Amino acid sequence: MRTKKLLMIGIIGLLVGGSALYLALSRPESAQEIPTLSPRSAASQNSAEFASLLQKVENYRSEIRQRPEVIRNYVELAWIFLQEGRVSGNQDEYHPKAQWLIDEALRREPENFEATITKASMLLTLHQFAAARDLALKAISGNSYNAFAYGVLTDAYGELGEYEKAVEACDKMSSIRPDLRSYSRASYLRELHGDMAGAIEAMRMAVSAGAAIPENVNWCRVHLGHLYFQQGDLASAEQHYQAALAAMPDYSPALAGIGQVAAARGNYPEAISAYQKAIEAQSIGEHLLALAEVYEAAGMPEQARKEYDAALALLNEELKKGMDVADEVAHALNRCGKEPERALRLAREVQRRRPTVNIADILAWALYNAGKYAEAREAITHALRLETKYARFYYHAGMIEHRLGNTEASRKYLKQALAINPYFSVLDAGIARQTLEKIETAATNVPASEVNAL
Repeated sequence: MRTKKLLMIGIIGLLVGGSALYLALSRPESAQEIPTLSPRSAASQNSAEFASLLQKVENYRSEIRQRPEVIRNYVELAWIFLQEGRVSGNQDEYHPKAQWLIDEALRREPENFEATITKASMLLTLHQFAAARDLALKAISGNSYNAFAYGVLTDAYGELGEYEKAVEACDKMSSIRPDLRSYSRASYLRELHGDMAGAIEAMRMAVSAGAAIPENVNWCRVHLGHLYFQQGDLASAEQHYQAALAAMPDYSPALAGIGQVAAARGNYPEAISAYQKAIEAQSIGEHLLALAEVYEAAGMPEQARKEYDAALALLNEELKKGMDVADEVAHALNRCGKEPERALRLAREVQRRRPTVNIADILAWALYNAGKYAEAREAITHALRLETKYARFYYHAGMIEHRLGNTEASRKYLKQALAINPYFSVLDAGIARQTLEKIETAATNVPASEVNAL
C-alpha cells in the first residue's frame, strides 16, 4: 500500500518535516545546550544550500542565547530541524531536538500561538491525531486567521476519518492562503473522494505555486507522479518522478517511484536497483515491502523473505518506541502473509480510533486472510464509501465476493480494479486477472442458473 505514509502523512510532512519520531530519546537539558545540525553525507554536505542552512541555525542559536525570551527563535529553529529530518531521513536525531525547542518555548510562554500550533503539527508526526486536532482547535480559538493552523486541522481530521470536517478546514485554509500547502491538501481530499482529475489539477497548482523549501515542491512532484500511476499512466508518472530526481538526484520518494514504474513494466532488475537506492537514501517500511514484492514477482523468494522481515522489524521497532503505526504493521503483515491473528487484532484496534477508508481496507484484508469473509465484505464496503479510485480497494472487494461465491459481484469489482489501474500491484494485478479469467471461463461453460454456485 503506497498509503498513507505516502499520502496524508506525506502532506503532514509539508507542515512538520516528515514522518518521525520519538519523544523518548535523549534531549538537551537546558537552554545552554541548544542543538545544532549534524554533517550530511556525500555531496550534499558541501552544497551551498547546506552551508546556508548551517548559517541560519547558528544565527538562531546565537539569538536564543542572547535573547532567550523571544519565542519565535525557538519555533523557527525547530522547523529547520524538522525539515532536516525530512530531507536527511535522520528523524531519530532531529525530532527530539525540535521537540525540546518547542517544549522550552511553551515553558516560557504557555499560550504562544506559534509554539502551540507547531506542537500540534508535531503530534501529527507521532500519529497522535486526536491530540493534534484538539491542540489545533485551541490554537485557532485564539487566532482564526492563520492558514497553517487550518492545515494542521485538515490533516488531523483526515487521519481520524472525519472527512467533512477535513474538507471544511481545507476550504478555510485555501481561502486564507492559497499556496502549495493548501493546494496539496485539496488534492488529497479530492483523491479520496474519487475526483482524480481534480486531484491532479490541484497538485499541479501546488507544484506551480512553489515554496521556499525546494524539497516541499519535490514532494508534490512525486505525488503528482503517484496520481498518474494510480490511473495506469506509466509514462506521465515516470516523467514527474524524473523531474523530481533532476532537482534532487538522491530523493528517496522519487527513486521508489521509478522502481514502481519499472516493476509495472516487468523490468525487475531496474525496479530492484531503484528501490535499493531509495532504501539507501531513506529506509522506510513501504519501500522495503515494495522491494520484497518485486523480488517475489521476479522469482527470488529468499531475497523477498529478507526484505519482508526487514520491513516488519523496522515497523515493530517504531511501534515499540511509541509511534502509533499499528495500521502499518497490520498492513505489512497482510502483505507478508504472516501472523493473521495479530494483523486482525491491530487492524480492529486502529479502526476503532481512526475509521478511515484506508484503515477499513486494511481491516477488510485482515478479515479475508483470517477467513472471515462476511465481516470482510462489511469492512470493504466501508472502505469504498467515498468512491475512492484505488484499484487495491476494488481488488479486495472482488476477491472477498469471490470467496463468498458472489460471482457477478466479484467480476464487477475485479474489472473495476483493472480498469482503474492494470498495474496497481506487481503481484495482485496478476491474481486479479487470473481470477477474472476463471470466472469468465466458468460462466461460458456453465448454465446461467449455476454460475453463482461457482
